[in-house]
Amino acid sequence: MQKTRLAYAIFVTALPFMETEARDSLKYSWNIAADNEGLRNMTTGKGAWNGLLTVEGGIVPWNCGSIEAGAIASYGTGAVADDIQGLSNLDAGENRAFRLIKLGVGQKFGNFSAFAGLRNIDYDYFTSAYTSFFTGSSYGNFPTLSLNHPLPTYPLSALGLHIEYSPTENIVIKESLYTGSASDRFDRQFRIRPASDGFFNIGSISYTAHGNGYSPASYTFNYSVAKMPEGKGKKKIHYALFGNIEQPVATIRNTGIGMLLQGSWSPTHGQEMCRGYAAMAIVAERQNGLMAGIAANRVFTLEGDETDLEFTVGLPLLKYFTLTPSLHCIFTEGNSCNVVGMLRLSFAIGQ
Repeated sequence: MQKTRLAYAIFVTALPFMETEARDSLKYSWNIAADNEGLRNMTTGKGAWNGLLTVEGGIVPWNCGSIEAGAIASYGTGAVADDIQGLSNLDAGENRAFRLIKLGVGQKFGNFSAFAGLRNIDYDYFTSAYTSFFTGSSYGNFPTLSLNHPLPTYPLSALGLHIEYSPTENIVIKESLYTGSASDRFDRQFRIRPASDGFFNIGSISYTAHGNGYSPASYTFNYSVAKMPEGKGKKKIHYALFGNIEQPVATIRNTGIGMLLQGSWSPTHGQEMCRGYAAMAIVAERQNGLMAGIAANRVFTLEGDETDLEFTVGLPLLKYFTLTPSLHCIFTEGNSCNVVGMLRLSFAIGQ
C-alpha cells in the first residue's frame, strides 16, 4: 500500500520564506532534521529500526520570491506488524540514500502566494500541532487518500502548482494541482503526461485562532479529486472529503488540554480501497514543549477494519533534541491484537 509519513513533524518551521520579507538581512533559509527510532512488537517479539535524514534550504534572490529545494535519505529494517495503516510515519518503504522531494520557485503577491515545481502535499495539508505529534501514519495523511491512489506525499513528490490565499490572518485557503506521476525517480517526477498519468487535485479552507502559549484552535475542511489509470486505458475519478479539528478545552495547573477530531469519507463507488476513517485524541502540553497524548483511530477498508490505540509522550532534550516513547495497540479484523513499543530520537536545526 502507498503509506504516507509525516517526517516533517519535528520541523514545522521549514522554509519560512513568507517571513523573510520582514527580515531583509536574511536571504536564505535551511533546515536539517534527523530521526531514528527502534520498534518492538511485544506480541510477536519482532523488532525493527527506521532512520530518516531530511535537508531543506533555499535562497531569496528577489523581492518576495524564493528558490527552494529539499531531499531525504531513509533506511529501515522492515515492518514489525502486518497492519493496514502503518504505525510509524518514518517508514518510507524502500531504502534509498537520496530522494529529491522539493525543487521549485515560490512567489508572494500580497495576500496570495504561489509555488511551482517539484513538491509534495505533507507540509501544506497534513502538518499541524497535534497531527505532527502522534507517530501513526494516518494522523498525517488520511487513508481515504493514501490507500486509494498514488499521492505526492512522503517519500514521493510530483510536479505541481500550489496556491494560498489569506483574506485574514486567521483564514487560509489552499489549492494544489499535481501531475499523476508521484514518484521518487527522476524519470517520473518531472514528466507531464496527463493523458496517461492523470492528475491529483487537493484543496482546503482552514481557520486558526490566536494561541495563548499552547497549540491554537484550528478547523480545516479538505477535499481531493484524482483521475488515475484503472487499467486497459481506462481512468476513474476518485473523490475524498476530510476534516481536522484541533480544539483547546482547558488549562489545568499550567498544562493545556486539547482535543483532536478527524474524519474522512470517500464517496467514490467500486474500486476504492478505503471508504472511511475516523480518529480522536486528547493531548496535554506544557509551554516548555513537553507533550503527552492518547489517540484512537479506525479505518474501514476492503481488507477489513482496523483500530489503532496510541499512547505517546514528547520529551524535549536540550535545545535541538526530542525523545518520543510511544505504544501502539493495533486491532486488525481477523488478527490478534499487536502491541508495539517505539522509541524515537529526533534532532532538528535550522533558520
